[in-house]
Amino acid sequence: MTMKRFRLKYILGLLVVFAGIGCEKVTDQVPESQITGANFFKTASDADNAINACYDALQKNAVNYVVWGDGRTDVFANTDRTQSNDLQVTSGNVGSGNGYVTWNFLYQGINRINGVLKHVPTIPDPALDVRRERIMGEAYFLRGLFYFYLTRTFENIPLVLEPFESLSGELFPKQKNRAEIFTQIELDLKAAELRVPDLPFGSTLENKGRATKGAIRSTLADLYLWQKRYVEAAEMARLVMVSSANYSLVAGASYPTIFTNKNSSESIFEIQYNYTYQEGDTNPLTDLFLPLGQAYTAGNWRFQPSPAVLSALPAGDLRTAGTYRNSGPSPAPYRDPNQTYVLKYPGTVANNVLQQDANRIVYRLPEIILFRAEALNEQGLTPDAITLLNLVRGRANIGGTLATLQGDVRLEIEKERLRELVYEGKRYYDLIRTGRYATVTGNTNPNWLRWPIPAQELIDNPNLVPNPGY
Repeated sequence: MTMKRFRLKYILGLLVVFAGIGCEKVTDQVPESQITGANFFKTASDADNAINACYDALQKNAVNYVVWGDGRTDVFANTDRTQSNDLQVTSGNVGSGNGYVTWNFLYQGINRINGVLKHVPTIPDPALDVRRERIMGEAYFLRGLFYFYLTRTFENIPLVLEPFESLSGELFPKQKNRAEIFTQIELDLKAAELRVPDLPFGSTLENKGRATKGAIRSTLADLYLWQKRYVEAAEMARLVMVSSANYSLVAGASYPTIFTNKNSSESIFEIQYNYTYQEGDTNPLTDLFLPLGQAYTAGNWRFQPSPAVLSALPAGDLRTAGTYRNSGPSPAPYRDPNQTYVLKYPGTVANNVLQQDANRIVYRLPEIILFRAEALNEQGLTPDAITLLNLVRGRANIGGTLATLQGDVRLEIEKERLRELVYEGKRYYDLIRTGRYATVTGNTNPNWLRWPIPAQELIDNPNLVPNPGY
């Protein structure tokens, strides 16, 4: 590993983002090479810019979150445009050099977050006092969320809690096991929960696109299900459901609008994209899923829905129209007829180009309802779980479940999560945490229960240990 590569990759990526922000005269600005955490964090505006930059890691690499969370399962099928990296994802046999196997963008985000957590408390600007704790809460939430993605995907990972501000820091961190990472995630999320209100901001876009108590508690409920702490998972989900943010289910017939209109009434946390204000970040899921265009530039159709998805979502299910579609014999605006494609990331057509600006939803209310249903069922409160399960099924117009026994209801909740949340990056994680991966997918290789450590990271950091079988 060269020192140049290391510095570019690990040393305070936040400083490049922050450089030049503000209105100082050119002669008064600090050269980029001399910007440090200590001399950047001076004013309330600096704190605002810093926390905004931390969200950037969620906008970048949008494809990864969905491919990690839905790939290697039963929901993707190949197309005639599927490439080698994609073929590995659909087969399950993913190598450490695969293009989807990367984590540097999340660790760059964590480094920015660590800078906020270290320096924002000491900024002397009194204008920051009214939002200092909220900004700290946002940072704790994002760090917990980033590590939650990392450890669910790669299992044993480095845990870095201080910003890299010089070469005297820990340059080659060792991995921690998932239990240790989960402990830190809970500490971060509980620290965030204390500091962030239900509705911290003055606009719907910010209250859906930034940390709120609902987003924090949704992540905690998810974490507690992984840890089989069902009483706590049920309570966190309940608190979201009764939140003063007033989350409510979109009407069944309007299900497709969740993914076209953005920030719906049931949205809790979604990553925002807008083709007018992209700042270099787009959501390539639009390109990954939609067919090639005829009337305008569209997608590249790398994946299509699998037979398992098509059979799980028949025409009578109101979610079908918002999940997938077939281009039919008259395919316009697409080029080719009879291609079935994922519809959850449609993008916006502007200037005769399909813009890659569909939002990526992280949590929405139906998932939280199903979280609570699962947690109650695992406590033996199966009738209460059925009532919640039927809320989601009723919205979809598929009627109540016929299951009555705990084991059957457990499987019905799993199926409902597939129908409701497919292509939102949930299926792989669900099957791993419930121990159902091999049974459902037929992939019996135990090494596939985690993704490989990225090959480049193994080269750069001699203290990293490859995951078994890779």
